[in-house]
Amino acid sequence: MRGAPGFTLIEVMVTIGVIGAVLLGLTGIFLVSYTNVDYGGRVTRATAYAHQKAEELRNTPFVTLAGGTDVPETAFTRTWTVTMAGASPTRLATVQVDASFLSQTGRPSTVQVVTQIAE
Repeated sequence: MRGAPGFTLIEVMVTIGVIGAVLLGLTGIFLVSYTNVDYGGRVTRATAYAHQKAEELRNTPFVTLAGGTDVPETAFTRTWTVTMAGASPTRLATVQVDASFLSQTGRPSTVQVVTQIAE
């Protein structure tokens, strides 16, 4: 009868090397995934801020619509422009809201929402 086979030092070292390479690859995948999830979260917040401002402007009296800029949260900036077309009482305002932010890696990004408001 033969006993359980033993492992040589070379086999153990190769096994450790393979496991180490796999773990290193997984670490890279987790880092990229984390960065992508963070960026997606920032895009979602910027989109929410842009829609929020568009709704505020929809509920503003037509004659007082005007462009502007604000900072709803650190690292986020909103800028909106209002362009009027037509003659009263059938004017149409085109509102463009840009919500800008920096990604975790410092890359600038902007989400844009455009809507129209009738007088």
